[in-house]
Amino acid sequence: MIAYACDPRGSGEHWLGWGWAEQASRSYEVELVTTPKARAAVEESSRAAGIAPHFIDVPEWLRSLADRGWASWSRKLAWQKRVARLARALNREKKLSLVHQTTFHTFRVPFLAAGLGIPSVWGPIAGGEHVPPGFGRYLGPARWTEKGRTLVNRFWLQTPAIQRSLRQASVLYISNRTTLDFLPLRFQAKCRIVSPNALRPEDQQWVCPPAEAAAGGAAFRMLYVGNCVPTRAIPLVLEALLQARLGDYELTVVGDGPALAHWKRRAAELGLAANVRFAGKVPRAQLDAFYARADVLVFPALRDSGGSALLEAMARGVPVICLDWAGPGEMVDETSGIKVPVSTPEAAVGAFAAALARLQREPALRTRLARAARARAEARFGWDAKRQLLEETYLKLIHPDIGGE
Repeated sequence: MIAYACDPRGSGEHWLGWGWAEQASRSYEVELVTTPKARAAVEESSRAAGIAPHFIDVPEWLRSLADRGWASWSRKLAWQKRVARLARALNREKKLSLVHQTTFHTFRVPFLAAGLGIPSVWGPIAGGEHVPPGFGRYLGPARWTEKGRTLVNRFWLQTPAIQRSLRQASVLYISNRTTLDFLPLRFQAKCRIVSPNALRPEDQQWVCPPAEAAAGGAAFRMLYVGNCVPTRAIPLVLEALLQARLGDYELTVVGDGPALAHWKRRAAELGLAANVRFAGKVPRAQLDAFYARADVLVFPALRDSGGSALLEAMARGVPVICLDWAGPGEMVDETSGIKVPVSTPEAAVGAFAAALARLQREPALRTRLARAARARAEARFGWDAKRQLLEETYLKLIHPDIGGE
């Protein structure tokens, strides 16, 4: 198992990289290849899980250039080449049954070890997400950067290393349908939609308060949690609030980032400053208090492969309003939240406004969605479900005569 980002004590992609390896180790002998970045934690946890870790680094000069932002991709490619050499040596020595590259969660870093001549799994990978046509107006100055990113991705997809990785991989785990549609049609038959997100222990241990306690007063409380980056498109929610005319409400934005100043200006321009609170960055230990007070999480991401805050909210019984696009559109279904179509910006704003108004006037609907959100989070995003997926995939690849039955 190859996981560039891997740390049992980390967060985000690093924690997920370890999680996949740990789950695979329940049924298989795992040779884990990662970087030395979290070596002590990986070694300690590997001993407990019976995993054999291998640590691959790149030359100091290349790492130094990459840390300055000059050669980030070159560092990753150099690392992958070294990993492929190690994988070939391990295969000669131990006759590996399968190779799986889990992180990075992007198609832009090739899967060079897919060419070992044994079954291989790549993913979950994302990267094909893009801002829907017409929605660039919510990005502010970043809309030109996004256009450039889309063009670069289309070019990157055609590079020989990426095309070869897509061709050689036996199975492709794809984070969402937006990325699936981005990939060439000839590869889609071996793709499976697999969200990269998973519940953390504190998510699973959360005890939802009674519905009447969660309501906590007359004000309708909306919450956003996450990085304040242009593609999270809070101005879309602000326009929806203007249309919805909710009355007694408050929107709390938790997080920090480059789009925060633009969002504050937009709230003031629309005359919403009195009802919108920007709480700034909050320690993780304090987030539960925000979720406990919220009636709904708003998550208008225009380009996102997943959304950790969205899953945190679902696990805590908070219904979600999101766009029916990319990662969030996969994570939420019609029973656990409200998904807003992205046909046009005007239609999306109107539908978002209607969803807000409906949830404000129908507390019983909020309660029903909250319960379903918790149930979906446990059923789809717990590690037990991830392990079952791995075992089903591996069985079909290693023993097709058994796994195909």
